[in-house]
Amino acid sequence: MDLDPISLVNNARKDLQTMANLVSTYENTRDTNILSNIMKLSLSIYDNAVKAFLAVKGIRVRDPEHLVQVARDFIPNEVISNDLRDFLTKCSSSIECDGSTITAVIRELEKLVNYAHAASTHRVLHSGL
Repeated sequence: MDLDPISLVNNARKDLQTMANLVSTYENTRDTNILSNIMKLSLSIYDNAVKAFLAVKGIRVRDPEHLVQVARDFIPNEVISNDLRDFLTKCSSSIECDGSTITAVIRELEKLVNYAHAASTHRVLHSGL
């Protein structure tokens, strides 16, 4: 697992841009395969941003199943809602998501990525890589 916070944040930022492009395509086509790709990408963005934040804080999570709980414990609710990952999982498997819901998810993921980025760059500025 790649635990370099800067790389994880950069990957999450690239995925956010890809996700925004896919949303545009989805809104035009309503193709369920594109929606599925959007939701898978959103889970990857979430996981990369949380892993980056936890790596900066020196927190290691051995069991990926506990990643969400650890994120809830250390990332403020103002940054990300406690149920976002659960929602993304449900949305990718069964719930029909519309464009406005996906847009809200993108905004929330962007806040999380920015938060992880700020923590990463603060660490680099004060302690180096």
